[in-house]
Amino acid sequence: MSFIDIAPQSCLASTTPSNIGNNQKRKKERRVVKLPKRAFIASIMKVVGNVNADMGIGTRIPLKKILTWKQETKVFVSARCIRRCIRERLFEKGFEIDPLHSVGRGEAQQLGDIGDPIKFIDDDIFGYLIPEEVPLKRSSPVKISHLISLRHTEVKPEFAARFPREFLPKFAEGFPVPFEIEVAEWLGRLEIIVSDRIGRFEEDELREEYKSRLEKRDGQYYLDNNERSKRLKALLEVLIWEGWQFPRASQSPSVPEFNCSVIALTEHFVPIFGYVDVDKEDRLSYEKIDELKKLYSPLIDYLFILDYQSAKYQSFKREGGDTLKEEEEGELNSKSIKHVVKKVCEYIFSPTKS
Repeated sequence: MSFIDIAPQSCLASTTPSNIGNNQKRKKERRVVKLPKRAFIASIMKVVGNVNADMGIGTRIPLKKILTWKQETKVFVSARCIRRCIRERLFEKGFEIDPLHSVGRGEAQQLGDIGDPIKFIDDDIFGYLIPEEVPLKRSSPVKISHLISLRHTEVKPEFAARFPREFLPKFAEGFPVPFEIEVAEWLGRLEIIVSDRIGRFEEDELREEYKSRLEKRDGQYYLDNNERSKRLKALLEVLIWEGWQFPRASQSPSVPEFNCSVIALTEHFVPIFGYVDVDKEDRLSYEKIDELKKLYSPLIDYLFILDYQSAKYQSFKREGGDTLKEEEEGELNSKSIKHVVKKVCEYIFSPTKS
């Protein structure tokens, strides 16, 4: 018996001329969906000390860490910590940050987002959740991973104690209070995806009173293009140029040391992160970058390589074909970093292809 003999009536009906026409129409509608513009950023940086401690165990302050299936210990800094650091830097750069407010009633009150992405830059780039009867939420247009070590990391406990300050004329006497702090020195990779949704909002992401203050196009709401570019520019400057200070500043030099960054601009989803690694001398592995270009060149429009250790800058552009051609090569300095920031902003907010 053939397949057509046992096919249900609904399947047979779907092959009628009218349904075929409807199916073709739906396929045509799906083809005109705009592709999102994205910047994939993979940065390798050096971290020293205990910059984002885990829950205390007795008198020990441990590092955040995971045990891999290879029985390797990999320490990390949480994505929440990274976002906090970025918020502080953006505030220093003159942007308003959501101060949070109390939500709920009585003993159930807790801090929550205000959820004003027009006023507060972090509500725009990192999203928010307002727990109402019908929750109001915005998915973050900037995705940030943990900053996790590339290799197995040796963790060393460091003895510490709070002693009486006998060098002062007047001091409080008492027994020392001992404790331990886990410290380590490691190279980690931070993985970031920036989409063109910065300053662009869906109908169900905004309160009604905010919608009248924004421009509406194609069923979506937009901030002024200058403000969108200003926000993205400030974020990129923090991520690939200025850096930040981790919260536990008293425990160690808490500023990450940039090793290298690789940025891919694309209208596709391109998992470049596994190809951004270091060699035995802890320098950017250009062999891995060549593998990246061989595999993903047809999907990447621009590729930027920022090698901080060698002070080297390279940019590649796909023109026609499936090959990334070198566009620029030279010294990595403030001028070349500003150029990369400008190119990323122009690409992310340029009109998308149909």
